[in-house]
Amino acid sequence: MKQILSCFITAFFLFTVQSVAHTTAPLERLANSKQWHLLLHLDNNGMPQIKDPQFVLSAESGHFSAKAELDKTLALMNEDLRLAYCQFPARVTLISQTTGQILSPDMAQQCPELQKFLDYVPFDSLTLVFASEVVTSASSMMGHIFFKAEGKNHKGTDVAHSLAYFTEITTFNPFKLLVESTYTGMPGFFSVRPFSKDLVKYRDIEQRSLWQYKLKADPKKLSLLQLHLWELKGKELVYYFQSYNCATMTLELLALLNIDIIDEKGSIVSPLDVVKAATKHKQVDTIHVDASDLWLVHAMSDELPASSLTRMDQLLASDLSTLGQEPLTPLEKEYLMRSLKYLSVSERAQTYVADLQAEVDQHQLNLMHHKMPTKAPQDSSFDLRFARQRNGHDVIKLGWLPAGHFLQSDTRQYLSESELQMGYTVLAYDFDAQSLSLDELTLYKARSLAASLPAFGQLSSQVYFGYRPQKTQQLDEKSLLELSGLAGKSYQLHRDILGYWLLGGGLTSDVSHTRGYIEATAGLSADVLVDSKFTLELGAISGAVAESSRSHYLNTSLSWFMTQDSMFNLSFKLERNRDYENHELGVQFVLHY
Repeated sequence: MKQILSCFITAFFLFTVQSVAHTTAPLERLANSKQWHLLLHLDNNGMPQIKDPQFVLSAESGHFSAKAELDKTLALMNEDLRLAYCQFPARVTLISQTTGQILSPDMAQQCPELQKFLDYVPFDSLTLVFASEVVTSASSMMGHIFFKAEGKNHKGTDVAHSLAYFTEITTFNPFKLLVESTYTGMPGFFSVRPFSKDLVKYRDIEQRSLWQYKLKADPKKLSLLQLHLWELKGKELVYYFQSYNCATMTLELLALLNIDIIDEKGSIVSPLDVVKAATKHKQVDTIHVDASDLWLVHAMSDELPASSLTRMDQLLASDLSTLGQEPLTPLEKEYLMRSLKYLSVSERAQTYVADLQAEVDQHQLNLMHHKMPTKAPQDSSFDLRFARQRNGHDVIKLGWLPAGHFLQSDTRQYLSESELQMGYTVLAYDFDAQSLSLDELTLYKARSLAASLPAFGQLSSQVYFGYRPQKTQQLDEKSLLELSGLAGKSYQLHRDILGYWLLGGGLTSDVSHTRGYIEATAGLSADVLVDSKFTLELGAISGAVAESSRSHYLNTSLSWFMTQDSMFNLSFKLERNRDYENHELGVQFVLHY
């Protein structure tokens, strides 16, 4: 009897050990898997970017790890499976798939709030939506990225919802905004609302176009993403511009559909990076563009011959008094109709508008043939520049732009000519003095050069905040703190040539002395043959350095876009004041990444 009992205990022990081993090994692999890390939103160091104790169960222990979080989740499942599922349905689902545990088909029904979310926000299909940039807006300067979930709800009605991560800017103080957005963090919000509201907001009110990339998705992975979005509901999220913004969150969620996409996560992720990641990994099924009238009118002004465009603008300026004297093409009719939506016309002209509306045959310009965000260069770059100044004075400069683009960059995929620099850092080595110094630290620079159209009057502007070189009395460089702003107008002189002028001023300081100055500048930008661009700028400045005097300058550059993400630039600068003259020849290579 003892021998039989001993054999039974031994067999039971061996079976138990073997079962635990079979269960433990998959869980060990799960704890180290990218998929589990995505559900926890870990950074590159394996630490959680969402620190809410309601989301990170092991936070109270002070010893976080992906394995510890898995153990805590398992403990919660063993204690109360229903509670665990209602709080973490995606985690429980993934763990159950890994261990082979079969969940009851009515698990979601045991969680009323979760079931309500699943009923009202179906995930029959998922679309990645990119809202075009507004360079002059602090919250939209690099565009916005979010999801659109579509399907039939529990009532059988077709619905579409936006799923977006964002923050709210509550201060106009640039110093406070800089600290909050990069260091202390800002409150982050994850919203779910009808897509129709965002369509009106972005396309009709803000005049931004929406590129919609319908995604390929395995139903099980799509369901896991849907359940994970529920896990984020009501959690305390912290938004950082450089490390955890709308694009970072969206990229991590997108990677739940294709785990390889997370490899595209860099130190800074922009909305455009998410679109390019989905395209690169062949996750995009179809593309649709909801173009705003502003973008379409700009696109049509590029497509119409100069003579035709002049005639259309004359018609709009004359209250349609000569309408009907000459036949109009479908493109001309649409240009007029979209422009008239934003112009007031007399009662007499109303009859012309009605007739014109009746003739428009819904001709639609395909914006995808005009602008494509995925063809724009990457948002970050390194650049190396060699410059020879007067008397053979040589300087080499190494620059890093974490986010943005230069005026001389390839901006053909943007709505208008622009420049955006955030965190641009430049080190300079002076061969004569044999010294290395911080030459520039641009915290924020935005320049928008949008040409006005009859229906869309727009101001051009430039804002600068940072530390950069200024010219002394002898026209030598001296780096100073600067806060400045300029405003003016831009004009489309030709399809490929933009002219502009700006007038304004600012303050410079070396901490011990602060000086105000005024500046006026005029220039042009021209896209030339063979993927090249020419810029020219003339200006006058009252003197931004305490010991300097009024000076004039001429800056020219010729850029050749070698590839989508590389550029070679030649520049010439001439500066002159009452007593001195200086010229500089420069060669620059820019690599976007």
